[in-house]
Amino acid sequence: MAILSCWVLGALQGAILILIPEIMLKGELTAFQLAIPLSLGTFIFMFCSGRWGHLLDKRASENKPSIFILRCVLFGFLISQLSFITFLQFTYFQGLILVIALCLTRVVHGVFCSAIIPSAQLTLFDGDQKGERLVWSTISINIGRLTAPLLTFVPIEISYFSLWFIAIVTAIALMLTWFNQYNLSNHDTYPPTKTIKSTRLNLPAFSLFNNRLLMIICTTAVLITLFSSQLQFSLGPLFLTYFSDAKQASEMTATLLFSASASALVSLFILYRPLTRYPKLFLSVIVSSLLIGCVLFVLQKHFVISVVLLSSALSMAPAWYTAIAMHSNLYNKARISAAVSQSHTLGNALGGLLGGVLLTVGELSLLLSFILIMVLILIAWFMLYQQSSEGGAD
Repeated sequence: MAILSCWVLGALQGAILILIPEIMLKGELTAFQLAIPLSLGTFIFMFCSGRWGHLLDKRASENKPSIFILRCVLFGFLISQLSFITFLQFTYFQGLILVIALCLTRVVHGVFCSAIIPSAQLTLFDGDQKGERLVWSTISINIGRLTAPLLTFVPIEISYFSLWFIAIVTAIALMLTWFNQYNLSNHDTYPPTKTIKSTRLNLPAFSLFNNRLLMIICTTAVLITLFSSQLQFSLGPLFLTYFSDAKQASEMTATLLFSASASALVSLFILYRPLTRYPKLFLSVIVSSLLIGCVLFVLQKHFVISVVLLSSALSMAPAWYTAIAMHSNLYNKARISAAVSQSHTLGNALGGLLGGVLLTVGELSLLLSFILIMVLILIAWFMLYQQSSEGGAD
């Protein structure tokens, strides 16, 4: 169920990105106005993810089932999706009114879906040294993102069909949780307690700033998703400017997002496991892909190839450094996962806003920002490799 929730999360993200040109025209919104509710939802996600992580750790330490948490998450997720679609359907909601309405739905979205990644990764983590099982949460999200472009080309004349389809899958997942008593917390995730009378485990206090390795990882996570989110958000408005047609812009965006998700899945399924056996080779491959992909995109040549290379690099790195982060402490594993997830979310929120602002300033400033962020990512990757090689875990 947690993995299916990751699919829903990825599919919804992809569907909204593809529909950006259509939402802008129908709602009479600018790119920056639409970025406000989308970024608000990710900011709420960021703040709530840590609380969910703490709750998951607490229930895991007490050997309590966490299926109730997943039910709450899917219920809130469904409510946010249905309200989002409803506001888009009504013609009364235009301009500022639509922005405010979408902000409300994104608050609900952020509160509930922020538990998905920590719960999925806590489920998969046991016995995973290099993120070879942990990578399945990333794979599920990318399969969802791959599904979203396919839904765009389904010959069904229903407004926002992709959003309705994802909402139906969410409802099915919610119903399945009532028949599934699987315990999301693995009893082997934490060391056994020494007391016989109680299985309760008092977790040590979690501190991000006292763990240098985790600080570097979280900084890297922010930079990667800042780059990725800014790139994905900018595709729709850029193509809308080029084609002056919302449908054509959405189809082109869908094509590139499909290529990005497909390349990410190929990398995660085929390349990730053998490459992580040799850290230097792994780092060389993702660095080369990032460099070549960014140069091609800035030069506006071979968009599909550039997006494929960028997606390959940016999809493999998170599973690698999340596994390193979760192994840096015997306890608080869900909280550590949540901290990395919060960093990803911060980058997502800022990326959309930054993309909206830079598109307003001019296309050149947007392209220059990609180069700057790419350089910072490369520096962060080398710092992470050096720190993890030195055994920088606390």
